[in-house]
Amino acid sequence: MAVALRRSESGTQGLRRIAREQIAKALEALDGKKLSDEAVHSARKELKKARATLRLLRDALGEAVYNRENAALRDAARPLSEVRDAKVLLDTLDRVVRRYGSPARGLPLDGFRQALRREYVATRCRILERPSALNPQRDALRRIFERSARWPVGNHGWSVIGAGLKRVYRQGRKAFAASQAFPSAENLHEWRKQVKYLWHQLQVLEPLRPGAIGKRADRAHKLADYLGNHHDLSVLRTKVADMADAFPDAASRSALLALIDRYRTRLQDKAFVLGRRLYEKKPGVFATRFAQYWRDWHRKR
Repeated sequence: MAVALRRSESGTQGLRRIAREQIAKALEALDGKKLSDEAVHSARKELKKARATLRLLRDALGEAVYNRENAALRDAARPLSEVRDAKVLLDTLDRVVRRYGSPARGLPLDGFRQALRREYVATRCRILERPSALNPQRDALRRIFERSARWPVGNHGWSVIGAGLKRVYRQGRKAFAASQAFPSAENLHEWRKQVKYLWHQLQVLEPLRPGAIGKRADRAHKLADYLGNHHDLSVLRTKVADMADAFPDAASRSALLALIDRYRTRLQDKAFVLGRRLYEKKPGVFATRFAQYWRDWHRKR
């Protein structure tokens, strides 16, 4: 069951099939007594894709079904995010050190790194090391998968898919404007979530016009990476403040915070430049172009 749209089925039927495949892949990644960080990453990725696909089906599902399944997928992914967040803090600290070289390597960071590692190990043991720890999430995903076979998606085409795509694009555009007006960590994180939904939706829709949509998807992916790294740095910054005792003095802590802020500013500037390109078109113009892609694709039967 390939994760790609088919001309032989209606758009909403195809998207339901794709969503079910994404949920099945998440379950497959979690099928094991001892889970690796790679398996957790894979499951999280598939669940994010499934939530993006669900947004394309929203008008067909209706608000009650959409809200139930979106919340269920979000809740199933939450413990996996805890493990990922704990691990990524260590990776982000190492990224800061690599980026700034000698000034960063000269800081006394061993105590802080050890504190982050203890927290990661504790989180991993709590969630991943016990065979039954993720049973509620596995059971929830199985129930979602079973329900998804009965999702009332009908046999709709672009009228439903286009509305879902336009909605996510519009929300991303609004989040971009909010981030420009007030670039708080919260606003940038919300923008990042909308960019990722758009990226995953573009991946699903890429067969309609591989060249044009592929380039836009690559742009969204790059922007999501900028914003993701910015978010990781923001979380790391909070940890520096929370773990003040892990530093030998205030000066070393302040020096690390300065490097983190410098890095965040650089990523923010890059994100705004790329965001202006990705969200250049108004939602109506954007949706009209994709509607034409859909019509052209169906004419090639």
